[in-house]
Amino acid sequence: MTTPAVAQNQGKASSDAGLPLRFAQRAFAALIEETVTESAGNIGAFRAAQLRSAARRTLSALSADDQARLQRWLALQLVSQDLQDGGALRNPLPRVDAMLAANVGNSLARTREELSAHRSGTVAA
Repeated sequence: MTTPAVAQNQGKASSDAGLPLRFAQRAFAALIEETVTESAGNIGAFRAAQLRSAARRTLSALSADDQARLQRWLALQLVSQDLQDGGALRNPLPRVDAMLAANVGNSLARTREELSAHRSGTVAA
């Protein structure tokens, strides 16, 4: 007897992410990190363009499912950075992809609520 498909997928973790998604996460992490240090004047225009270009390339290689996972991951990154920096982070996503930025922006409020609920120990419905 085989295991039902639902039960097989329950154990899937973020470590099971495909290579294109991992590349995209690395590219966007570098972009976000450099954006944070940009406020200190440590990034040049050429380096910023390189990071945006790498993020665009990795984004175009993702499937629709991986793009949804990336959007969720980006929302978590931006919210956690926003909470740490008191909201000082400039969002670099609109200069990479407008649709991605809009989708991530739409999920930021929900992600903030989920994180605050998790920190307070309550479960969001």
